[in-house]
Amino acid sequence: MKALKLIALALGAITLSTAAILYKRIRTMLSIRHIGGKLYKVDYHADYKLDKLLTKGVKDVDGLTSFVSKELFFGYPVEAREQISGCSSFAATSPTGEPLAGRNFDYPITEMLLVKTQPKKGYKSYAMMCLAHLGISTEGEIKPDALMGKAMMLAAPFACVDGFNEKGLHVAVLELATTQTAQNTGKTPIITTVAVRMLLDKCATTDEAVKLLAKYDMFSSAGSPYHFFITDASGKSVVVEWPDPEQKMVVLDANYVTNFQLADGKDKGRGGGDERFNTIGTALANSNGVLSEEEVMETLAAAGVKQNGTWGTNWSIVYNLRNFSMKMSLEMDYDTVYEVHGK
Repeated sequence: MKALKLIALALGAITLSTAAILYKRIRTMLSIRHIGGKLYKVDYHADYKLDKLLTKGVKDVDGLTSFVSKELFFGYPVEAREQISGCSSFAATSPTGEPLAGRNFDYPITEMLLVKTQPKKGYKSYAMMCLAHLGISTEGEIKPDALMGKAMMLAAPFACVDGFNEKGLHVAVLELATTQTAQNTGKTPIITTVAVRMLLDKCATTDEAVKLLAKYDMFSSAGSPYHFFITDASGKSVVVEWPDPEQKMVVLDANYVTNFQLADGKDKGRGGGDERFNTIGTALANSNGVLSEEEVMETLAAAGVKQNGTWGTNWSIVYNLRNFSMKMSLEMDYDTVYEVHGK
């Protein structure tokens, strides 16, 4: 009889635990809203198991999708997709001394998702992702307004490509044309987009972010190499790369970047985005790095890529790292600005 009572209590605990998990995931799905244009927003309430993933380690997208399938979808298969992207990122200071970050994400036309997270053991953040990376599209089988599309968005925290947190840390990844990064020094492996999530959740400053990245072996997501642009509320900004042949992590003091390698080595300068790089560099040089939010957006517009049927600028964002606010324009429609105030 005592054994039966213990079994009943255990089953009850499992049922309550499962109910709590489902409630938070359903609450997350119910929060999804279409904001305007191709932009959606989700308030993420569920546990996306970041610490478990970091302990386990992951060195490719298949490993990530396997983890997400098991931990967030009860074994239901998850697919990740990716295409070539461009992108530009830079740091500036407003005339009143506020640290700002500008970001263009250049990609094939796609629906976009603004992901708000507030983990129990981490910082509140807002980050952006392409829904196409999860196979979600109004033109495809899995549509963003459908139940399946909203369910698939539970994987969104691990697919973000830029964002900032309440402490003022901004992180963005930009594609390179060099060799895929595949470190093998015996450290726990991590891939690009998981690293973005880790830094936003756990780091308050650029220095903290660099130190944390150095604890992992970096592997490229989805077959493409990347470098990171990181800046914080103090205005300190760096670009982090893993250049061939050693693929050791290199940290460069830089306040703007596009899509070619900056670090010394055989691939220095290899890639694209030279014209965008020069456009941003000129704007920063002419202003001594002091730009208003409106001027940051104007610089992003000047460095934007018009959609040509293959790819173009999906979003342009001005991040205010002191006020925890952001202003966003979609597909180079700079007459329409979406604002988010995190505090």
